Amino acid sequence: MADIPETLSGVDVAHLRHELRTPVNQIVGYCEMLLEDAEAPEHERRRAQLSDALAAVREATSLIDSGLPPTAASIEKEQIKSLYEALHRPQSRIIDAMSRLLHDEVSAPSDFVADVCRIRDAAERLLPTDRPRAELTGKFPVAAAVTVAPREAVGARSARAAHILVVDDVEENRGVLERRLNREGHTVVCAADGREALAAVGKAPFDMVLLDVMMPGMDGYETLQHLKASDATRDIPVIMISALDDIASIVRCIEQGAEDYLPKPFDPVLLRARISASLEKKDARDRERQFLLDVSLVSAAAVAVERGSYDGGSLSGVAQRDDELGSLARVFDNMVAGIRQRESRMRDQIDRLREEIAGVSEAPVEVDDVMPGALSTRKVIADRYVIERAIGSGGMGMVYLATDQELGERVAIKTLRPELLTVDETAIERFRNEIRLARRIAHRNIVRTHDFGKAGDMYFVTMEYVEGTTLRAVLDRRGHLGASAVLAIARQLAEALRCAHEEGIIHRDIKPQNLLLDAAGTLKVMDFGVARLAQRTSALTQVGMVVGTPTYMAPEQLLDEDSDVRSDLYSAGVVLYECLTGAPPYEARSPVALIGKILQGGAAAPDVRMPDVPKPVSAMVMQLLAKQPEERIQSAGALSEVLAGLG
Repeated sequence: MADIPETLSGVDVAHLRHELRTPVNQIVGYCEMLLEDAEAPEHERRRAQLSDALAAVREATSLIDSGLPPTAASIEKEQIKSLYEALHRPQSRIIDAMSRLLHDEVSAPSDFVADVCRIRDAAERLLPTDRPRAELTGKFPVAAAVTVAPREAVGARSARAAHILVVDDVEENRGVLERRLNREGHTVVCAADGREALAAVGKAPFDMVLLDVMMPGMDGYETLQHLKASDATRDIPVIMISALDDIASIVRCIEQGAEDYLPKPFDPVLLRARISASLEKKDARDRERQFLLDVSLVSAAAVAVERGSYDGGSLSGVAQRDDELGSLARVFDNMVAGIRQRESRMRDQIDRLREEIAGVSEAPVEVDDVMPGALSTRKVIADRYVIERAIGSGGMGMVYLATDQELGERVAIKTLRPELLTVDETAIERFRNEIRLARRIAHRNIVRTHDFGKAGDMYFVTMEYVEGTTLRAVLDRRGHLGASAVLAIARQLAEALRCAHEEGIIHRDIKPQNLLLDAAGTLKVMDFGVARLAQRTSALTQVGMVVGTPTYMAPEQLLDEDSDVRSDLYSAGVVLYECLTGAPPYEARSPVALIGKILQGGAAAPDVRMPDVPKPVSAMVMQLLAKQPEERIQSAGALSEVLAGLG
């Protein structure tokens, strides 16, 4: 003890505290493990000696903590000498207890003897002594290095087995930790310094690192910094286990990213709890990362579906999850498969429709040039549109093909019939509403409306020009269509109506004349001339005046009652009925008789008139034709779902 300086600085105190607590940690660790193995009744004397040694080492810990407080700025030599003197008693108790064990357990297994010798050796290192080693150890030799196979785990285990890296420059410390962790069911790899630890994590994945602070070369602080600076190892939880227990060391480690800090000597129960808590946090983080990754896979799959490049089954991994995201992935995959099946059926139906409309064209429109308001070929209106020819006529007026000189594109121009300017004072306002409402709709199955204008006394609207023929012309030529072709029409009409209805717009005049088919089989709904907002009143319609075409109008429209989206669905039902059978459900010689049949009569189902019409298709059409709106299919979206199941 002569070499003890007169005064120890705070740094010296911390180092001495570390040196004394290191053998204490080894004594506690091995005593605890040997006690766990001594539960059988025949080991009562063994338990007594181990318990006495454990009580002595805890006494030594208390003496070290009080004699070398971590907050001390300095300590005098006399205080150190007093501490050493006080430590002789617990040191002797531990050595004596181990000597008695070795004397009593002459036939004990070699691994037990090796652990007892480890405890005795650690006790001898507890403090410097002038006494000969044999005086303390008696006739029993110092234990040589022994390689002991890990015992089967005893007692309670951690929440789950983990692959743990133990980093400590002291072999005895590594040994006691490895033995303890093996008992908990973990797989352990040891490293003697920081560089060896970094090499180990570069070769294999670890669930956790138990890292000492005081090590030569690369210490625990620097090793921790390297681990947290790398993307590959940043998320591995690190628990610092060190004989340093001052606040500054603990704070420094936590600030650098350590998950926890466990001072030596550690309690096995506390070690188990800290490891379990850290593993649970890691598992939670891993689950969160995997969840976010799986969410990104689902998002990418949705984009792929939109682009038409989705590979069926690419979400099979996500679909194995047992949570809501897994359910979503399974539903998504099934939904895409269903969509593809429906698309395949739709393509087949469109192909059949193309076959049936092939060769059908509109008859040339005869225009009397002397008719008031008629536009002649090459006439320029609004200093922009050059009329090419008349292509149709309807309840609102004439339709012409024209060239937009500003854009160099062909457009359709619809004019208001001159006689309506005097017969119907609300016609211009209805026409103005047509463009105002129609411009809100953008859908591939709806004719786009471009602009509204006036040239002299003539009002007109410009629209997308679609080269094709009306469904009216097709039915006049073919009589009726096959069920597949009709379903192709129905599905496209339902989608067009869904888009309009979602904008709050009711067409109110769905009929074959307003349904245009191009050569590819694409249906376009045109003429929103009598459309209006779903919630809007009928203030623009004169009392008692029927707006629309009676053959295709719903009963509530004929009675001038409130109509809604279900009125359009009734009209769609009439159109589909005529497509399937070649005639509308109700026919009569006069408008009055026709209205009476629509309001009071009953129509034969399509499959009764045409036995080759599939019964589910016939039933769907008859539901659309229900006289009471609440008995019909209630929305265009619902109709689309029904149609998706037919075919």
